[in-house]
Amino acid sequence: MKREHVVGALAVLVSAGLGVWWFLPDAPAEGEAQRERGPRSHPNVLIVLWDTTRADHLTVYGHDKPTTPNLAKWAETGVVFEKAISPAMWTVPSHASMFTGVTSTTHGADYDYRWLDAANVTLAETLAASGYYTYAFSANPNLADSRVNLLQGVSTIEMAWRGRYKRVVGQLTRKKLIGNDASTEISPGYPGRKSGHFYYNAAPVTGEALGNWLDERDDQDRPWFAYLNYMEAHKPRVPSLAARERVVDSPEELELGLTTDLSLDQQLLYSVGALEYTPEQLAAIDAVYDATLTELDDWTGRLFADLERRGELNDTVIVFTSDHGENLGDHHLFGHRHGLYQALVHVPLVISYPAKLEPKRVQAPTSNLDLYYTITRLAGVEPPPAPQPMFRTDLLASTGEAVFSETIGIDREGIHRVLANDLDAEKWMHTFQSVIAAGWKLIETSKGERELYNLINDPDELADLATAEPAKVAELDALLDGWHATVPPYDPSRRLPGEGPVVDDAETKAALAALGYLDGAEDEPEEGPEEAAPSAAPCAGLAGEAQDRCGRIEAACDALPTANAAKCRAHGAGCGEDPEKAEACLRDMETRADRFLQKRGR
Repeated sequence: MKREHVVGALAVLVSAGLGVWWFLPDAPAEGEAQRERGPRSHPNVLIVLWDTTRADHLTVYGHDKPTTPNLAKWAETGVVFEKAISPAMWTVPSHASMFTGVTSTTHGADYDYRWLDAANVTLAETLAASGYYTYAFSANPNLADSRVNLLQGVSTIEMAWRGRYKRVVGQLTRKKLIGNDASTEISPGYPGRKSGHFYYNAAPVTGEALGNWLDERDDQDRPWFAYLNYMEAHKPRVPSLAARERVVDSPEELELGLTTDLSLDQQLLYSVGALEYTPEQLAAIDAVYDATLTELDDWTGRLFADLERRGELNDTVIVFTSDHGENLGDHHLFGHRHGLYQALVHVPLVISYPAKLEPKRVQAPTSNLDLYYTITRLAGVEPPPAPQPMFRTDLLASTGEAVFSETIGIDREGIHRVLANDLDAEKWMHTFQSVIAAGWKLIETSKGERELYNLINDPDELADLATAEPAKVAELDALLDGWHATVPPYDPSRRLPGEGPVVDDAETKAALAALGYLDGAEDEPEEGPEEAAPSAAPCAGLAGEAQDRCGRIEAACDALPTANAAKCRAHGAGCGEDPEKAEACLRDMETRADRFLQKRGR
């Protein structure tokens, strides 16, 4: 079967209960011949980015839960950066800095101006100019080409919520939903208004998408650059039951993870002190987050296995990292809308290039701002003269200089949501900057407030020493001043005529709204049957094999054309209301689903 027909054939196998794993890359068998390639003048470059991933929850960074064994094994072949710091605390400014080597202050992309001006030279453009094919696959609408221009220079861009993978991503997400999960906006049992967008959980097709693109290239000997963005760790989180069971400490913790309200509004209320989670609920929330990482680990392991089977692994620079972390109750905060604490800016970073790099662990603090320059050096590509003042520090030769982070815009969407509840939004009304040097960290707000932490003795930043250590505050403050003296401010005159963020397609606008990046319900269009959130009724109340069977039937319904999908699901409404009638109800639903499929010739 041709790879391009994989998506279309998926619905048949789902309806038959055969699962979807057949179309995913398997690890090469023992002794299986691998494709051998002669040496290229330039290596391939692959950036694997798990969105919203904090370093301290990964096995490779010492987490006490078995979240990422595959990643830990792969990291043994590369350079692990113990103290990698994101230049910003959310997607747009962080990616803009990683892709250009330019600070937020200079490139200007943040909350108030969500756009990377075309005058900037990106990593993709630099590699393309040296003959690289360029590709990106993302489940994050904040990387949509018309939205932010972060993927400038990438010739082939695929998004999980549109195009050839849209339907299969939705089907796979629905298939793993747990019937009694009431925790998030896409959970089957969530009360109130739901989101109908299921593109976040695209990990099962991301490696397949890359493989398809690699096969479709005209010249198989030209080097390639690919960027893959995985969104499973971003809210709303819906890890499978199997993933949850691998990390929970008890059945009670598993149940709390399904019943605790983790919606955006609830987390904002917690962040401003308007509600509390119990210690047990916070532990359960941690476990849900960890479960998403175990799923990501499984799929990333398959990705690396496929590259090995293709004979690409040894001659590919692989960068594994994240754009930012996540508050999970740390400092009484949730999400990544506030502050520059370690939970937000300490991110994983591993660089593997077996042909050239020896495995090691780097203890010095480093910044992902330097990824652009480091990657171009590894690729043997000279960055062209650029109009922006790019930082030219090689991460592989870092000596532990001061590392900086900043946010130059204000999260007005978060403020709007807080004010709508008549709560105090004062803590959202300023920007932040931070510096880490010699084990100390200073955080400073635009209102002049300062926090000082000794990261060696207090890695969780629990004891603010700003009052007790005025000399250290002054020392780090001077580093911030010196850094800003070398960083020119954003220059709006460099914009091209008419340049700026545009969200002109309904799919991207709705995707952003579902993540909480657009204000209000009016930004999310009404859903048709194809994209509607599945009703909780068919599978609610079922358990075990019956629930799994019901989920497979729902997935089969969802594979139907728009006009029939809702009707198909409706025939199973209430299957769990009377356990004695559940079998007959499911059988009827299954029969009707098959009838619809047969009419379509599937």
